[in-house]
Amino acid sequence: MQGIIIENISNLYKVQSETNQIYEATARGKLKKEEIIPVVGDKVEIEVFDKQNNKAVIEKIKDRDVYVKRPKLANITQLVLVLSSKNPKPDLLMLDKQLAFAEFLGIKAIIIYNKIDLDKDKQFYKIKTTYENIGYKVIKTQANEKEGIEELKKYLKNNINAFSGNSGVR
Repeated sequence: MQGIIIENISNLYKVQSETNQIYEATARGKLKKEEIIPVVGDKVEIEVFDKQNNKAVIEKIKDRDVYVKRPKLANITQLVLVLSSKNPKPDLLMLDKQLAFAEFLGIKAIIIYNKIDLDKDKQFYKIKTTYENIGYKVIKTQANEKEGIEELKKYLKNNINAFSGNSGVR
């Protein structure tokens, strides 16, 4: 069975199968011997050994299209960069570095401008114009009120997304 690693905590992996079933998996010993460490985003082959409790073993890791060392991620297709309008204030230098990194990896990037309700200086429109003029999508959100979330979901669909930023990223 094939799937993708969606979470890793202490060498215990959550793998989402092609049928959207979530399995708790460990890596086969031979992978450790070959010094192949599974990471979130890896496309894997698993063998289910306990269907009732959704337990499996990762048998094989497929070739990675993209690999990020820190944090360890594989095969991401889109970087979602989250800025806060306030608390903390937007760090455009950090944003530019992250956009450059996405370009280096050859993946898409979108910008989320969160806490729009706190944007008393109306910085959003300046940021939106600047970054959309160079080809990036900028979406304003107020996550607590779910404003802008449906638009964001459209851009997340059919991508393996990694979120980064100083606000609202877990």
